[in-house]
Amino acid sequence: MTDLLDVRTLTGADPDARGERNMKGTQQDVYFFTSIEDFPAGVGDLGLTHDDAQGFHDYVKQFNTPNGWYRDGSVGQWIYEQTYDNWLDDVGFDSAKVVYHSGHGVMGADGVFSIPVGNDWGGDHWTSSADMRLGDEYARYAFWSTCESLRVKGGHTPLRTWGTANLGLRMIFGYETVSVDDGNYGRYFFDEWKKGKSFSTAFLDASWRISRHQEPAVVACGATQAEASDRVFNERFFDGARASTTWWWWRWYDMAARRTRTLDVPSRARSAAFAPAAPRDLAAGWRDRFGDASRLVLAGDGAREVTLAPPTESDRDLSDDEAVDVARRAIDRHGVAEHVELALDHIRYDRHAGGTQDELVDARVRERTVTFVQLVDGVPVVTPGGGRVQVRVDNEGTVTAVADSTRPVADVRDVAAVPAAPSSGTGNRRAGGSDASSIDELLDESLQRRLRRAAAGGRVPSAVHAVPESTEVGYAVRGDAAVLVARREVEVGFGHGLAKRYVLEEPIT
Repeated sequence: MTDLLDVRTLTGADPDARGERNMKGTQQDVYFFTSIEDFPAGVGDLGLTHDDAQGFHDYVKQFNTPNGWYRDGSVGQWIYEQTYDNWLDDVGFDSAKVVYHSGHGVMGADGVFSIPVGNDWGGDHWTSSADMRLGDEYARYAFWSTCESLRVKGGHTPLRTWGTANLGLRMIFGYETVSVDDGNYGRYFFDEWKKGKSFSTAFLDASWRISRHQEPAVVACGATQAEASDRVFNERFFDGARASTTWWWWRWYDMAARRTRTLDVPSRARSAAFAPAAPRDLAAGWRDRFGDASRLVLAGDGAREVTLAPPTESDRDLSDDEAVDVARRAIDRHGVAEHVELALDHIRYDRHAGGTQDELVDARVRERTVTFVQLVDGVPVVTPGGGRVQVRVDNEGTVTAVADSTRPVADVRDVAAVPAAPSSGTGNRRAGGSDASSIDELLDESLQRRLRRAAAGGRVPSAVHAVPESTEVGYAVRGDAAVLVARREVEVGFGHGLAKRYVLEEPIT
């Protein structure tokens, strides 16, 4: 019988279940947090880093009390640098097994990762990976929810950036690219972990629910290549044992788009209603379809995810077209999303590489995830975490997992037009035409409102550009409904090499 996990019932799953307990029955020195939204002069503020850390914090505090959570002006260099990073055996980035930072970040051409902090305790408000020494005390897992914290391309490697700073960390989590300012990273991480996924897969999949245009990355360390590789792919519970830093192995997600984005607007603006989700019926149906599955996960919103087999270690390099053919056959064979219209959207690559101080192993693709997007009356769903069928295919052409977040459409209806507003530049107007210029104008107004808010706080962005392949018209999922929107990601520069991405999403009426 296939194991069924209903994530609605898994609020009590402890990620540190193998940890030591103190005399009072609680765990100590397990979690420590920092997050910064309000930066000193000269650095652009952020808006959702506290929410990001809050999602992680609120889940783990069910099991033990974190050592601390420092925010904004309380965050100084001392928290990260060796002299005080375990201050009084209680506070700092080496004071707990799992440490989590959300804020700005940037990596230089020399591979040094730097972050601005909240005060100038050390003479300025910056610190860097060159100044840190983590893992010689308590830290074993470092989450850097920032831009460019774990680069793996363009001559960069995690070993180059963190080789000196890491004195015992088992795993480091971060980003190759500039990341989106979003408050759901921490919460989504445990949403994915509760599905039975390893830490690295949960982190990568959580990020992909926010944006497919950013590239999350994870590295693990061990005494041998096999140990480091096994840890990065499979470690699932926080462990207090110090890791050897002889071998490093890392993995990351990136993608190739296979569908042309469109700015075409239907002749009439539309909204859609989805058929109600029936979790028990969905679970029973998927059990029938995938009787040989090792695990079936049912999410609270009705999304289904089935694990069929671990990826096979293989020297073969499957082509993208072969992977698409395998995925299509699997969808047909198992009757996945049989009541919805699908279009091929993109191929996501699960890449991995590694090495030591003396040798590097070239990157390879471990799996391809072929992703199909749901169409509503011929128009795609644009919400990253919904309206998708994802089929994981390894290099032997084996389907290892299938995920389906599509919903049958019960009704599509016209939306009454919003009365025209005076042309005052206040941003109340909505797109009234179906051409690309009308959509660009709508999104430009949205961007200008965001930039005015930033300027009002005294931080004028230094540069702005649209993220390639991120502008399109489609349906945004809102619970049991979907509304027609224009969507775009923009990257905003804040000087000092710092940047952040933002999602612009405006309804079309």
